[in-house]
Amino acid sequence: MPEKEFIKSESAVSSVVAAVLLLGIIVSVITVINVSYIPEWKTSAEQSHMDNVFYDISNLKSHIDILSATVDNQSSGSISVNVPIRAGGASIPVISPAKSSGVLSININEFSMRTTANNSTRTYDSRTFLENLGSISYHSDNSNFVDQTYEYENGALILAQDELALMRQSPSFAIRKTDDNTNITLDITSIQILGPVRSISSNSIEEVYIRHNSSSVLYESENLFTEFTLTIETKYPSAWEGFLESVASDAGLGITEYSVTSSNSSAVVLTLTGAPGEDIKANIRKDVFDARINVFEY
Repeated sequence: MPEKEFIKSESAVSSVVAAVLLLGIIVSVITVINVSYIPEWKTSAEQSHMDNVFYDISNLKSHIDILSATVDNQSSGSISVNVPIRAGGASIPVISPAKSSGVLSININEFSMRTTANNSTRTYDSRTFLENLGSISYHSDNSNFVDQTYEYENGALILAQDELALMRQSPSFAIRKTDDNTNITLDITSIQILGPVRSISSNSIEEVYIRHNSSSVLYESENLFTEFTLTIETKYPSAWEGFLESVASDAGLGITEYSVTSSNSSAVVLTLTGAPGEDIKANIRKDVFDARINVFEY
């Protein structure tokens, strides 16, 4: 029988090599995207989400400000509002669908104020009227973008990042020269947040329910003082110190009429001192609101 000859062919080898090279290119592209591009895209998405959170917390402050301005003609508990907070976000469809999360809290941080005022006959003390005013806060849990905290306390919205804190939106707090620049008038509307201490970690939308509870007055403008001291106890004293300094300076007060100092790591003290013949008029009111995370808690 004649011997059969085998035909030699390398076509299969070239196909395997091509497949391996193609697979290597795909893996390389995916690796470059994951290492170089996705972290940047994720950072940008988380930064955008933090902007959304700021908008939501600002919206919460605006609603409380509006309620505070309208409660004079309303009975307690008759007005309320639900404010959604986008606690989670920053997902990238298909590429990185996982959402970053955040912690939404009520009364997790303490905030209090105390006033003392003097005239020629006596000393006035606010005692517990302005203590335990409460707060609403959000702390992010980002994987790429720097974590931030937004804190609403006493009508102010504070942004904290690492050891730095900045007041992004001001409370209802004003100092001005009145009566043809012969007196100093101080106007404060303090906001008290009542509610159980609670935090919720979430990567979706949560609601903060706000309801007016009561309103009361500590001082009105008929009270005239020669010296007035306001002490603020907060987790973010640097933000309040800068705010008080700017308010007093913008009012045109001289260096002998006011001082802003930090008494310790958590307290800021504003002192107003009337010049000879100059009185200090204080208008201080407190609006109390009940707050809950998600309405079903009521």
